[in-house]
Amino acid sequence: MQAVSTIKTITDFYASKLGNFRTIYIYLPPGYGEEPDRRYPVLYMHAGQRAFQQTHPEGDSWKIDETCDRLIAEGRMEKIMIVAISHVRPVASNEFYHFKAPAEEAATIACTGIEYEHFIVHELKPYVDAHYSTLPDAANTALLGASAGGLSTYHIGFRHPEHFGKLLMLSPYFIKAGLDEHSTNGLREEPLYRDYNGHPSLRIWLDIGDAEGLFLPEHVRSVVDRLLDNGFQSGDEIAFLLQPDAAHEEPAWAERVEMPLLYMFGQPSRPVSLELQGGTRVGLQGRRPRLNPIIRYENGLAMTVLNGEFRSEHPEVLDIGADGALLPKREGQARLWVKAEGLEATGMFEVVASLSELVSVTVTAELAPGIEPTGFLYGGMGMKLAHAGEGRYTGRFLVPRDSGYQFRFTQGFRRFELDAQGKRMPNRRIRADRELDLNYRIERFAQPKPSEAERRHGNHGGI
Repeated sequence: MQAVSTIKTITDFYASKLGNFRTIYIYLPPGYGEEPDRRYPVLYMHAGQRAFQQTHPEGDSWKIDETCDRLIAEGRMEKIMIVAISHVRPVASNEFYHFKAPAEEAATIACTGIEYEHFIVHELKPYVDAHYSTLPDAANTALLGASAGGLSTYHIGFRHPEHFGKLLMLSPYFIKAGLDEHSTNGLREEPLYRDYNGHPSLRIWLDIGDAEGLFLPEHVRSVVDRLLDNGFQSGDEIAFLLQPDAAHEEPAWAERVEMPLLYMFGQPSRPVSLELQGGTRVGLQGRRPRLNPIIRYENGLAMTVLNGEFRSEHPEVLDIGADGALLPKREGQARLWVKAEGLEATGMFEVVASLSELVSVTVTAELAPGIEPTGFLYGGMGMKLAHAGEGRYTGRFLVPRDSGYQFRFTQGFRRFELDAQGKRMPNRRIRADRELDLNYRIERFAQPKPSEAERRHGNHGGI
């Protein structure tokens, strides 16, 4: 009989400095307990109420148990435990913020990240190590989070490398960005993280999708660059992935979570392909993009190349920096090459006179008959559409060129749009590579449960 994984549930686990209780879910890999002397690496995961499908039957789930079961069964990953920590929703405080909350939240939301860190380091981890067959050292202990959970992972990991030697951060919320037509880049940006100097013994995964709205790739890549400058070695100690067409949501993280799992716990594998992703036009005036060469391995791992060899056929037209930054010199075309780990990829690029930093996106949305209008509608890119009368909403936005957005309209907290049959809508998609004039029709909206906005404890909390 084939061994199967199990999920244990611990209810009402108390966090003393936070003064609250939460549920902990523990994934035990197939065969756990059959070898009494075997011990396992442990992955601690934030927002754990969404980690496993069977513990979150409604809504989005990472289904990370199914991913691990598959990777283990296929021989691509070693057996690990996962400790999924339910999140307490921020009402008066946010346990994912260590030092700073975004300005719009600061007056009402306290930062309790240090208290949450104390709970994990001094209460939860000792309990798990005492009651389960763990490998408790830092080299075998990992921390995973997405969005604000990624921000928390970053702070806890760099503050406690003696406990957590592997940091997995998907779409980390390093910078709060909002549209601001008066700034030079069209954005108002608030850093939420602290820089850490030095080079602690850590293995780091960082990623971001290129369709996450104002969670912009350069916000994460800039942190990667600083870590490289601090001495972290590409591939061995730090990996980065800019994932094409990925949104800022659980389904996107669930789809690619096998990448950091393979990087941290996977079996060695050889590279099999290298490809260039992203746009092929750059302006003499305007933003300066980077190449996104993605290398893929036989075991399924994919990473953006951070230390490749770059070459231009016509550097007098378009040169390229050691970090993959495109350096246009004059109008024309040039072929670029990148080499990494014995593989090569190439592509044609065009230099034009100018590509503006920002593009205009005009959005109109009309409600189907029978929907009660509200003052505003909300969507991607921080858009807020004003009601113009008779169920029609409009807005115009200046957004970063080439930024991508996947979203559903909402009337407010959890009141997302549905299709005409009352089912979940697929995401609407925008790529702001030129000026856009978009028109939408909204069929209906979901109605949240009466108590949903007031609940603090996590069977529903987001990242």
